This record gives sequence, structure tokens and C-alpha cells, in this order.
Amino acid sequence: MATPNETKNAVKARPGTKAGQSNEFTIICTLKPGGAERMRKLLADGFTGERQKNTDRIATVHDLRFVIFDNDTRVIFASTFDGDWESYINDFASILPDEIDLLFHECAGYPGIHSAEIKDWIVKQQVTALAFYSAYPEASVREVWKALKTKKAFDALLDAAS
Repeated sequence: MATPNETKNAVKARPGTKAGQSNEFTIICTLKPGGAERMRKLLADGFTGERQKNTDRIATVHDLRFVIFDNDTRVIFASTFDGDWESYINDFASILPDEIDLLFHECAGYPGIHSAEIKDWIVKQQVTALAFYSAYPEASVREVWKALKTKKAFDALLDAAS
């Protein structure tokens, strides 16, 4: 039997499937009335420019997507990330809190990223994938970025030698 300290210090099991160091994350939320249209306007430019730069600051997100469905009543947010669930949520809360609140405020019951209830709300919306594939399960986002920089430098060296 666990002691009170062991129970207190135990990490909560979180939803999601893992492949190597990659984790899948999927939440399905009910949208507020009119939320689908407001979300479409908000995401009209996708994740380009400043939104991409801001998301890249987290440096553990491989990909993400929002999909509105069920006659504009629900949205899926799905992503793949490095590391553990707690760090993933904490990174968004500390690095991009305003962006997260802006993106999720159309979800019914969303308490706000700084709310004490945020992690419980997320878990209630989260579903675990039946199957999860990662083409590079042992490579982190930072390792991929580094490899791409190395390749670019090597290609430039080869081009200069030609």
C-alpha cells in the first residue's frame, strides 16, 4: 500500500498514446453557439507567421490541427508532442497563455488556461487514440530542426564545392 507521501507525489495517469518519445493528444469539445464560425475566422490564416513562431517557441509540438464537425457543433484538436502530458500543458500555459485562451474560448465550459480546473477540463475532453503512428518516434522536434539545419549547411558546402 502506498504511503500518503507516495500517493501525493505520484504522477496522475493521463490519456494519450505514446510511441517512443512522441505522444498523441486529442480533445473533442462541444462548441458554443456560433463558435464554429468565430473559430473559422480566428484560424483563417492557419498556423503561419506569428502564430507559427509562437507555437515553435514551445519546441515540443510536432504537429497540430483543429477540425470542426457535427454540423458545426464540435471541434477536434489533435497534436503530437515530445515529453510528458504535464509538461505539454504547462508549456502552453506558461509560454502561450493568451493564444490558448483565444483558441479555446469557443469551447463550452472552457475555464481558461490559468484556472485550477484546466487540467481536469482537458482530461474530460480528451480521448485516447486507438492506434498511433509516428514516423520518427525517437526524434524530438529540436533534433529534427537540428538535422534540417545540418543538412542545409552540408548542402551549401556541397554546392560551393561544385
